[in-house]
Amino acid sequence: MSSERTFFQRMEEFGFLGHIYDHLPKEFTAVFEIARILEVDDSSLRQKLEPAFRLPTLDRSKVSEEVELFAPEVIVGEEYEADFIRNRRDVARIYSWQFALPDSIFDQRLAERMLWMPVSKAPKIMPIQEIGESFSFDSRKQKVFVLFDTSSSMHQHHRIHLAQAILLHFLERNKTDLGFISLRTFDDHVGEMHSATSPESYSALIRYILRITHLGNGTVLQKALLRALDEIAQMEHLSGAEILVITDGAVSIDEELLRSKMDSDTKIHTIKIGHSNIFASDKMIDDIIRSGKFGNTKVLQDLFYQEHELARGLEHSQAHDKHHQYEQSLRFVRSQINAKKAEFASEFSKQYGHELERLSDVYIEIEDLDDTILFRATGDEIDDLEMLIRSIEEDAEQFFTPEMTKKIAIMHDHLNFLLKYEKDPKLRKRLEALDDRLQKLLESAMDIADDDNGETSNAPSHSSISLPMTDEDVRDLHFLLEFDSRIGKTQWRLLFLFLKKSLVKAIKRVIRKF
Repeated sequence: MSSERTFFQRMEEFGFLGHIYDHLPKEFTAVFEIARILEVDDSSLRQKLEPAFRLPTLDRSKVSEEVELFAPEVIVGEEYEADFIRNRRDVARIYSWQFALPDSIFDQRLAERMLWMPVSKAPKIMPIQEIGESFSFDSRKQKVFVLFDTSSSMHQHHRIHLAQAILLHFLERNKTDLGFISLRTFDDHVGEMHSATSPESYSALIRYILRITHLGNGTVLQKALLRALDEIAQMEHLSGAEILVITDGAVSIDEELLRSKMDSDTKIHTIKIGHSNIFASDKMIDDIIRSGKFGNTKVLQDLFYQEHELARGLEHSQAHDKHHQYEQSLRFVRSQINAKKAEFASEFSKQYGHELERLSDVYIEIEDLDDTILFRATGDEIDDLEMLIRSIEEDAEQFFTPEMTKKIAIMHDHLNFLLKYEKDPKLRKRLEALDDRLQKLLESAMDIADDDNGETSNAPSHSSISLPMTDEDVRDLHFLLEFDSRIGKTQWRLLFLFLKKSLVKAIKRVIRKF
């Protein structure tokens, strides 16, 4: 299981210490905390998700046989294939068994140049990809088409972070068996295709998944499924791909339409987060009954017809006794309609909104996270964080680099995230003390001698505070440091003052030259 000691290593793997092109997602370190749980073999969450994580394993013995078959030891020289003669001079080279043919047949084949002879050909070497532990494209491997829900409801209970951690764990676990990975997000529209066919594109896909921030309204799951099924059917490199759906939505989809697009080999694995359900309105139930699209509605349709006829008879009846008779009959028919509609609605509700569950080979519904417990730091975890911060301080005494400032900014964000959920006063004080140390270290790194009030900073001095930064370093730190800290001051201000001070020094050096 990962501990807090692996924090920076995982942040590097996630791409949060590099490849920074935009502001990092809010509370992004929640993914780290959830991923730690999924790495525990006996955790209840992992055990529940186990069926969805399992993919057909690549048969290594079969691949080894193919390697032996298509990549034998090639002897330097030529290989030979049978071919027809090209002119009469080739007669001396024909296969000898043809001289046993009757003279008339031999002469005919000779004239038509249909006698066989061996012809030299360049040897053919069939390339076979190496089998390794890292991700690599191979058409023989399992293909996966991921549909990832980015609707606004994913904001609740850190569902988006849970979904990201689940997908990350799935991809890392099956890395060696995945041959082609495709991903589309869906909310009020279906997102663009993102694919992985190489280690570089695989890493880029991971970074994209972990940086999803925009959550839209709506859940067009049916449109996303239809798009995936069409692309799997039409694109050769996606042929046979399994579909993995990660969603928190309960939506009704056209089951018959989707089944018409699926073949016997189509497999859908669904992970549903939370227990949201949908219910059909009375108007929808009436429309379905009248259309006869669900179950046996003939009895109800007959009752509706009787109700209509009795209502019309009641409207035109003149005699008192007849009028009274129509009223009684109408009340009785309407009571029967209500009873039958209740039965129909009960049966329909068991089916409505569960179409995806019936379409899925694996369907797993998991609970929402209890973030008040999950994200509370323990004493041992805070010890690990203190060790990491101490190592940064020790490194800072030797030399300060832009990479260290990124680590400080990431750790600051993580500490403030943990502080939101920590209720123990003693542990909160420890986290706050660690954050104060980071604050002073960052001020020292930026070489801020005094603030706006002219007060001198108490930040410890280091043997080398020189911090040459490229334009990319400044851009990265801009995105990393622009946040509100718990003391109400944005750390971007420190970087701004650092750049301002560096500019002033540069101007003074230019003035001295003149």
